[in-house]
Amino acid sequence: MAARYNLHPNEVVLLKDESVMHGGFLASYTDELILTNLNLVLLKKGVFGNSKGVHTFPLNQVKVYNQQAQATIGKAPNHSDLLEVYFLNGQEKFSFQSGGKKKLNEWIAKINQVVTGQDAPAQQASVMALPGAELVAGVLKDTLSVFRSKLGSKSGAPMKGAGKCRACGAPMTGYQGQTVTCEYCSSAQQL
Repeated sequence: MAARYNLHPNEVVLLKDESVMHGGFLASYTDELILTNLNLVLLKKGVFGNSKGVHTFPLNQVKVYNQQAQATIGKAPNHSDLLEVYFLNGQEKFSFQSGGKKKLNEWIAKINQVVTGQDAPAQQASVMALPGAELVAGVLKDTLSVFRSKLGSKSGAPMKGAGKCRACGAPMTGYQGQTVTCEYCSSAQQL
């Protein structure tokens, strides 16, 4: 018989995942983890799907520090990422077979939302931009746009041009909108 959990009348399922590992050295990815608005529920299953019990962890027992629920990403002995949840009476660890940190962050954010009533702070990028980098990028973009328009090209590639020197009449080549110097009389002119 498969493990089952009966929801309370005021309880709803928020997240659910199969192929979860919970336990010691001999544990495998056979369990199911359910997050409701009241509990974190672990349906323990055997290798053949047989029920090994239901463990309920009340969310009102999750520790809170600085208005953040104590649910974090931890490391297993094999260096894989896992979900660590700290309760008033202990700690529980859950490992997901797939999904990586994205899935763990989803669980952490949802647990935090249920426990504290607030959305979790946005995950910070591992590489921070330099202060003012956005402003510099905008200025560079505008500068390049001016050069493109002056060079007469909308695609960004300057167009070649030819003409005659206004001072001595010698042939001149270069790019349209660019200032070139005459090879014969050294006068500078724009094509």
